[in-house]
Amino acid sequence: MPHLLVLLLLIFSFTNTLYAHGVAKHSNAFIISPTNNSQVSNPVRIKFGVKGILIAPAGVNKHKAGHYHLLVDVKKMINFDEPIPRDKHHLHFDKGETETTLNLSPGKHTLVLAVGDEEHEPFEELVSEKITLFVK
Repeated sequence: MPHLLVLLLLIFSFTNTLYAHGVAKHSNAFIISPTNNSQVSNPVRIKFGVKGILIAPAGVNKHKAGHYHLLVDVKKMINFDEPIPRDKHHLHFDKGETETTLNLSPGKHTLVLAVGDEEHEPFEELVSEKITLFVK
């Protein structure tokens, strides 16, 4: 009987770890292009990248999957315990898109890529470094 209890505890521990909200430590999100400190012209094509997680449309409850959000010129970083807002600074790519084209005003802009789950809550490990662009 003690062996059965140990086995059940091991199964519970494995299942709990397997289905936790977090992702593997080697996972990361990044902006493929443009690169940091690039001078760009409109329309600006932005390509998204991620390692260690699948990209799926919003609302799809798939283990270790999420979708992209692009943070444009945000002053305050997102709250990891709440869904990512939806406004002109927090763009959602609900269909699983992996790139976008934006028209940005001339001048300096910042971009951060975040991956959120099916309820738009961000994975803390999947927020890219901020990049700066200079639009001509």
